[in-house]
Amino acid sequence: MRLKTYVVATMTEAIPMIKRDLGADALILNTKKIKTGGFLGFFQKDKLEVTAAIDPIVQSKPEQTAFPKVQAVANPVINDDSSAELINELKNIKKFMVQQIKEEQLPEALRSVKEQLNAQEVAPDIQAELIGKLVARVQYNNDQTLENANQITRQEMIALINRKLTKPVVEDPEIICFIGPTGVGKTTTIAKIAADYMLTKDKKVGLITADTYRIAAVEQLKTYGSILNIPVKVVESSEDLTKAIEDFHHCDIILMDTAGRNYQQTQYIEELRRLLPASSNMQIHLVLSLTAKYEDMKKIIDNFGSVPMDELLLTKRDETSSSGALLNLIYHYGIPIRHIANGQNVPDDILAFTPELAADFIMGEEHHA
Repeated sequence: MRLKTYVVATMTEAIPMIKRDLGADALILNTKKIKTGGFLGFFQKDKLEVTAAIDPIVQSKPEQTAFPKVQAVANPVINDDSSAELINELKNIKKFMVQQIKEEQLPEALRSVKEQLNAQEVAPDIQAELIGKLVARVQYNNDQTLENANQITRQEMIALINRKLTKPVVEDPEIICFIGPTGVGKTTTIAKIAADYMLTKDKKVGLITADTYRIAAVEQLKTYGSILNIPVKVVESSEDLTKAIEDFHHCDIILMDTAGRNYQQTQYIEELRRLLPASSNMQIHLVLSLTAKYEDMKKIIDNFGSVPMDELLLTKRDETSSSGALLNLIYHYGIPIRHIANGQNVPDDILAFTPELAADFIMGEEHHA
């Protein structure tokens, strides 16, 4: 066995050196923190001593055997007291190494999986984690089928969502305020949810709209209220809202519509904060369209520092062929998701969110209504 020791600042620095000197099959045998340099014991710097090795027999095998060995890097022998810090760093290294793997090094079935994740615009860090887990499960032989690889990917995706996503704080909130950018379909979606509470759960529902910027929005909600026989109140101020909530004291749930705003601009968030009661049992549900760019969604969520956000509601699933943003939001934010809207029909085109539903969308299973 060929051994080599490296003294580096971080493990990230060591990985390219090890791959260059020993190849992709190299295993990390030991890591420990050491002190280097200085004068008379002063001004010494913290360094990491990494010992790696390669078996000459393994090194002589064809290149396609290199990829599965990436896993070995995630489980080194660590003899230092600061092992927790190193283990965390090594997990990041594993993810880094998976990202560096050339696509042609993947088995054909996993190449197809990666193409699907790319087409769905799943974030690179999530792809790296999924592919890293698939390496440990997928058998590298000519009999490996795409169907099996897709099934394993779906299982790992569901497990990842279950780990990352938090559950709604309240199963049936008393008051829900729906906010979101222009054009995401808030009013139509609110009508669907109102119909579900009334027809399926036999709840008394009250509707409030603060969208006085668009006459059409007020009339639209009033029309839905008339069809469903649900009372509707229009508010223009925080005082109006407080009174409307009091008037609806007999209702099991109150659903509130707001004006569509460009919530990438913080002044609109401040306007919303002033409208809402300072203390209440109101929940805030942010409505986002799956047709939007993920970077724009992130900007909106990140801007909501002064307004507590309880849940996400995602719309327009039927208007996009890409659902990767759904997984990206779960992975990066973990905010509860209760519903996904997938059409204009009231009350039918809304789905209860499940990890299985999300995985099916991303893996191309389109059998959901």
